Amino acid sequence: MTADVFVSVVAPVHDPGAMLAPFVAEAVELLRATYRHFELILVDDGSRIDPTLWDAVLSRHDGVRVLHLSREFGEEQAIAAGLDSAIGDFVVTLSPGADPLALIPALVQRAREGADVVLGVRRSRAGDPWWLRAGAAGFYWYARRVMQLDVPANATHFRCLSRQALNALNKLRETGSRLRVFSTYIGYASAAFPYDPIGHTRRSRSRTPGEAVSLALGMVLDNTAHPLRLASLLGVAAAVLNVAYAAYVLAVYAVRDDVAPGWATMSLTSAAQFFFLSIILAVLCEYVGRLPRRFGTEPGYYVREERSSAVLLRDDRPNVVREP
Repeated sequence: MTADVFVSVVAPVHDPGAMLAPFVAEAVELLRATYRHFELILVDDGSRIDPTLWDAVLSRHDGVRVLHLSREFGEEQAIAAGLDSAIGDFVVTLSPGADPLALIPALVQRAREGADVVLGVRRSRAGDPWWLRAGAAGFYWYARRVMQLDVPANATHFRCLSRQALNALNKLRETGSRLRVFSTYIGYASAAFPYDPIGHTRRSRSRTPGEAVSLALGMVLDNTAHPLRLASLLGVAAAVLNVAYAAYVLAVYAVRDDVAPGWATMSLTSAAQFFFLSIILAVLCEYVGRLPRRFGTEPGYYVREERSSAVLLRDDRPNVVREP
């Protein structure tokens, strides 16, 4: 018996190739057998594949929508585009080929039981090199303890959001913000969903050190001004030290008679210059750190085209989106 609930599944894809057709077939079969109302939203993140592959999918299955982005924006923004378009009571996001479709019903059930945000968490990082595991542990510690960001360790894009949580997330989400951070920042009841990614479809290669550092910096800089605040505090500390040094120079000049000519003047001049530079740095950091909140209105993605299934739906299931 199918559940009388509307479930949207958002899947970002980039040059999917031969895996597109079997993935869509398996997803639609599972959703049709489990839920009375569903939609599968494929977000084409700037793929350069034969357009007939999309035509074949849309002509063969019902309840499928394709959002073609104007270029490649990255998995994070592709998921954001799907979330903005989803209309289900519960919305599932996943990475095709890495997250098991068979776990969708269990993920949605956790959300129906009261968790507005259900977060997929890898049980282990087996297969990752030691430096990546160590770096990830250090990053998650820094995010939670220093920046006060609730970033679940080993969290993935496999998650389920209730309609209320998604509405709140869409209001908070700014350009470039990371869903891993904002999914818990909204404050709705959340629950972890431990699982094992599909073994034979994990990344064929591990992230390079540069990619790992870029990802960590993106999650930090896109969601917090803490690095700027740290630079600001260092600037204030440097200013205080320069004031103390100026006081020291004046004290030496007052109590000693063998001070070299010009030393006090040059020292005070240098201390004053570094004092003002440090204050200017602190003020600039504070203002720059507030710019994203004031002017973060640039869209994170652009949708070039949206297409829907051309297949007639069952009589007992209303068509949510029809082709014009």
